[in-house]
Amino acid sequence: MNCVERLVTAVADHPNRCAIWMPDGSQISFGELASRAGSVQAQLRRLGLVPGEPVLILLGLGFDLYASVIALMASGYPVLLVEPWMPLHRIERILQQVQPRAFLTSSVGRLWGLRSSAIRAIPHWVSPQGDGAGSGSLQIEDVEPTHHGILTFTSGTTGDPKGVVRSHGYLWDQHTILEANLHPVGGPSHGGADWCIFANFTLANLGSGRTTVLMPPSWRTTDFRAVAELSGELAPKSMTCGPAFLSRLLESGFDFHSLDSIHVGGALTDCSLFEDAFQSLPGAIFLHVYGSTEAEPVATMDARRAVADSRAAGFLQTLCLGNPVPEIRLDIEGSRLWVSGAHVCPRYLGGEAENRLHKRTDSAGISWHNMGDRVKCDSEGRLWYAGRSGQSVEEFRLEQEVYAVLGHTSAFLHRDSTGMLWLVGEHVVAAEARIRKSYPEIRYIEDAAILRDHRHRARIDRSASLKKGAPWLVG
Repeated sequence: MNCVERLVTAVADHPNRCAIWMPDGSQISFGELASRAGSVQAQLRRLGLVPGEPVLILLGLGFDLYASVIALMASGYPVLLVEPWMPLHRIERILQQVQPRAFLTSSVGRLWGLRSSAIRAIPHWVSPQGDGAGSGSLQIEDVEPTHHGILTFTSGTTGDPKGVVRSHGYLWDQHTILEANLHPVGGPSHGGADWCIFANFTLANLGSGRTTVLMPPSWRTTDFRAVAELSGELAPKSMTCGPAFLSRLLESGFDFHSLDSIHVGGALTDCSLFEDAFQSLPGAIFLHVYGSTEAEPVATMDARRAVADSRAAGFLQTLCLGNPVPEIRLDIEGSRLWVSGAHVCPRYLGGEAENRLHKRTDSAGISWHNMGDRVKCDSEGRLWYAGRSGQSVEEFRLEQEVYAVLGHTSAFLHRDSTGMLWLVGEHVVAAEARIRKSYPEIRYIEDAAILRDHRHRARIDRSASLKKGAPWLVG
């Protein structure tokens, strides 16, 4: 099997259908994308690479990126992705472990790669533009389901790089599960497109023969305007995004009336943000999605009910996560959530400290992943978020109560090295009198700008916020 077979089927069925459209007006059909991938594949095969030899890839978001990923997976070359902003010594540790045989990149990537002796040591450096030689006919290498498809390295919670391995079998199964549980209204039979904010969802769309409206990571006003002006088959019917993008979409002021299925996940979402979205797009179905990089999705729920139930419980955030998807198995161990299933990534490549924290194998040989979250299950079988495993239950509850006093969630509790409890965040000093009256255990209150994570731009990066706004509390 090879997960690229899904794309080949889509190409055969709809070669002239738009595969990817970008806000600058450029687009590429399924047939053209497959041909471009075939040319990249021909370039790599001339280098003498054999299936199983990894290739490091660093390309900007666009047609060349997807054509290259398709070419690599079709050939059985594992795709190696790293965060470019990761400290150099960690990147070099990854490269020494994986030992990629080629570096597929652009001129900008070449400059980035020159700073590392480990990257310079990669035998072959290739640009996907190349000379375009080759028939452009994409050849599919038959591989085992366990064969590595995509290796994504990020910084783990311990600071060590951890590699999430997506095998061909995993990618195939996850595609099936996403289709079954997210119910994208903008599917091929509806003649609509899917608006992609998470770049990996484009691969799922390609496998389904669905047009992708690809949003650049800058989220510029001109990009929103261009998407709002789309009509016909290019007008997006569905969208999967995080709360930060949903907020930016509402702020843009443009009318996205074509959207009728919106899936929101990746980070906790304020109830008020959902409520604003319900008002702006009253005809759209909103799905609240819970999952992680290693297991997506885990639970889903109609967002309107999730918000109503979270509000009724006194929360400003949508903590009602929903019902587990049928394909997932759960084990709640002391309120810590472990999950297993065909779309749950097994052990990390490298990052043994992360493996000890987040992975286990049971007596039947089944792999389990620790979500790193505490959850509770109610009488209806729904999951409720109860904080990260590293935060005490008491501090999580206190934090939620403080949010209600503040009227916003741009703040967090921090316990310093002496055990004293601080409230750090935006406009918290203004509410100091009310907070001290109700919560005397909070000893210090400090205004500081809240910084968000790189990927979703929604989760509070507590460490970075402290370093920026209250560096004396770090450590």
